[in-house]
Amino acid sequence: MDCPTCEAMVDAYIDGELTAVESADFERALEGCPECRKRLESARALSGLLRELPAEPAPDLLRARVERELRTIASRPRERLRRRMQWSAMAASVVVALGLGWLGGTLTGQGSRESDALVASYLRVAMAEHTVDVASSDRHTVKPWYAGRLDYAPPVHDLTTDGFPLLGGRLDMVDGRKVAVLVYRRNQHKLALSLWPASSAGNSAPRVSERDGFSIAEWRHGGFEFRAVSDVAPGEMTSFATALDRAVDADR
Repeated sequence: MDCPTCEAMVDAYIDGELTAVESADFERALEGCPECRKRLESARALSGLLRELPAEPAPDLLRARVERELRTIASRPRERLRRRMQWSAMAASVVVALGLGWLGGTLTGQGSRESDALVASYLRVAMAEHTVDVASSDRHTVKPWYAGRLDYAPPVHDLTTDGFPLLGGRLDMVDGRKVAVLVYRRNQHKLALSLWPASSAGNSAPRVSERDGFSIAEWRHGGFEFRAVSDVAPGEMTSFATALDRAVDADR
């Protein structure tokens, strides 16, 4: 066994992911590789420190981003052994990097709890095998589905003629409140629209921002607060918000 392969197996060895044969080969290789022995000692020390850290539930956004990145990595072709060892190291790196990134954003005040929840909601839509709870582009099918599930009736509009066909609806939690989420498609992209009754009167123009590669739109129209998240370009998000406002006005 060469040194790079031996080093790549360190994390899997500590985590007990190697077979008995692989563990035996690894231990034999350690005898003639002082650098790999140092790598093993360092990894064991780090593992011990991590176990001593206080455990707290991961925020929804962090958990969803980690799951998305790990699925992306897992979908790539890899050689049986070396790639498997690299996968373990990459997965750990993703968890640490995203965790530190989330922590840094929290400490510096970037983002908000609401935007975190909205992006997490979108990621659940983008990653789920079943994107919606009620699958239909017919508003007369989707809107009644919410009856009895919410304390309000969300406006439902299919925007196929504007390039945003309705895929259906679902429920999610945003900042501790159960809300309606309508899922649209833009070419190969999905768009999650969360909406709830507005607490103040009047309309506000859509404000589109970018965060972590996502376009986020927020605005108030027709008595509802609208929040839309997708990985489409900001210009397309603006087009979506404009099309939805037209549909809401035409229905009044």
